[in-house]
Amino acid sequence: MKDIILKELFWFVLSFVISLFTAFLFLFFLKLTTSEASINTVEKVFTVQLYMIGCLVSIISIYIIRIIVKAIKKYL
Repeated sequence: MKDIILKELFWFVLSFVISLFTAFLFLFFLKLTTSEASINTVEKVFTVQLYMIGCLVSIISIYIIRIIVKAIKKYL
């Protein structure tokens, strides 16, 4: 039981760290631009919200891929 909990904790931390980087890719692909030289507070808040959404989607995607790979390994 302890091994399962440690393994899941490891995967959670690893997926969180990976999601921080993939959220930057998410923002890069959106190509957020502004007409001004500096962004205002509304645009800053919007960018942070998009980053958080990217992190959440990345964590969910990593877990889904992990479950699919585990299921394929089990049935092969």
